[in-house]
Amino acid sequence: MPEGAGTSGEKGVTEALRAAIEGTLSEAGKRARAGSAALRGERAAQLLDEVARRGRRAGGELSRRGQGARDELSRRGQEAREEVTAQLEALERRLSRLEDALRTKPKPKAED
Repeated sequence: MPEGAGTSGEKGVTEALRAAIEGTLSEAGKRARAGSAALRGERAAQLLDEVARRGRRAGGELSRRGQGARDELSRRGQEAREEVTAQLEALERRLSRLEDALRTKPKPKAED
């Protein structure tokens, strides 16, 4: 996926992540300049790009897994609907037979 490609939601997350990391690296750079381990700007940009790439990959994986979970839930829902429908039809047949039996049963004669 080219740099900057993706949905607006993905771009927003990527940009927010980039801004947070830049802030962190900026603060780390200030502290590091006090010592001897300051990050060079180019290396920091490379690290940011790598984090953004990994973030996009992770987002893609989450999206794929989410779709798989939706598909599984849909399949299970359909199976449950089919099972409930079959049970309901069986109950309707049984009730119909009982009603028919009650209609055809001779009424007892009243005793005087």
